[in-house]
Amino acid sequence: MESGPERSEIRAVHASIGMIVFVLMSVRIVWRLMNAVPEHAVGVPGWQKLAARVTHGGLYAAVFLQLIAGQLTIATGGNPLPFFGLLSISLPIAESRDGHEFWEEVHKSVWMIILVLLAVHIVAAAYNHFVAKNDVLRRMTVGLRRGGLEDG
Repeated sequence: MESGPERSEIRAVHASIGMIVFVLMSVRIVWRLMNAVPEHAVGVPGWQKLAARVTHGGLYAAVFLQLIAGQLTIATGGNPLPFFGLLSISLPIAESRDGHEFWEEVHKSVWMIILVLLAVHIVAAAYNHFVAKNDVLRRMTVGLRRGGLEDG
């Protein structure tokens, strides 16, 4: 898309949505740190438990890197972060052409890592539900009650 007002508006909406996702992910991390993680399903091999931990941690790290890289792309470009035209947030970061290009490249690249980890997550959930026939998918969507697993 050619540079111009339409492209600038699309980028501003993109950045605004990114700020909302950043806040939601931050709340999610705080919630996650304050609540116990459910145990793995009975019979899950150790390598699958490790793969689940690595995939979840990788997803959190990659999403945060993506969000921060987007914000730093804007800030090192000498611009405040827009929020749906309601306000602009200036970060105390010096304008830097090299910094802008670096963070823009990170922002453009990390989505591929997120996509791979998301695909692994989806395949693992489907495997647990359809092949291993355990309650992992239900726990991911419905959750657990304090007394144990929810009834049917």
